Amino acid sequence: MAKDATDNIAYYVKIDPVHKEDIASIRHWTNLKVAFDKNCVWITNFEDTQINAAEVKSLPYKTIYYNKKGKLYLLNSLLPDCNLPAVLWTPIERALPLKTGSYNHNFFGIEEKINIKLVESETEKEAEVMLVEMSLLKNYIEAAPEIRLQNIHWVLISPEQALLFGKPLLPISGKVYWKNKNAIIPVGYNFDLHMLTDILLIKINPEKNCWILWNTNSTFIKIEKHLLEPLSISSFRKTFNQLQK
Repeated sequence: MAKDATDNIAYYVKIDPVHKEDIASIRHWTNLKVAFDKNCVWITNFEDTQINAAEVKSLPYKTIYYNKKGKLYLLNSLLPDCNLPAVLWTPIERALPLKTGSYNHNFFGIEEKINIKLVESETEKEAEVMLVEMSLLKNYIEAAPEIRLQNIHWVLISPEQALLFGKPLLPISGKVYWKNKNAIIPVGYNFDLHMLTDILLIKINPEKNCWILWNTNSTFIKIEKHLLEPLSISSFRKTFNQLQK
């Protein structure tokens, strides 16, 4: 989709109200505005970097539009899809007064609550996932034989970072993680109440269609599994070239 002369495109994201809780992952972007229609939730006022960020990509069952002369066009489409919604816009923090900043893990029971967090663990776990800088990955891929990449899948987390899945791990500096079902946890860490892991993951990811990438500060992002693709020289170059535009 070509940008207009001012390079100032208004983006809109539409999601089903049943997935409203997932907006928690972008609530820290205080520039966003939210509106509620009869059958959907609208979000707008995105910056270019935000609309392409992993937090937006991980929102389930979303539709992304851009505005042109009062009409909404599906992202990367040149045909109008619908009219600009006639709704009342509210700052996201006011529209969604969530109980926690990133996600509410205190959900066990109504009267009694249990706080779930990551803590250091001495139990040895096998690393299967890496978070690497795109610059380091580029340097490696340019010289690596194709066979070295054939067991690796990858997804872009941000313009600067990529997440690599598969063994053996590539010989690149990066953060390493182990997998616990659909959770991706930093090596050397585990949930403090690990016996409740299954309940936690079901609450966060009931349809099991996402990977949950955890940070050591107990925040996380959701990554839709279908976004992963085999790592190859061609797939990397295609993505890298798009980032340069």
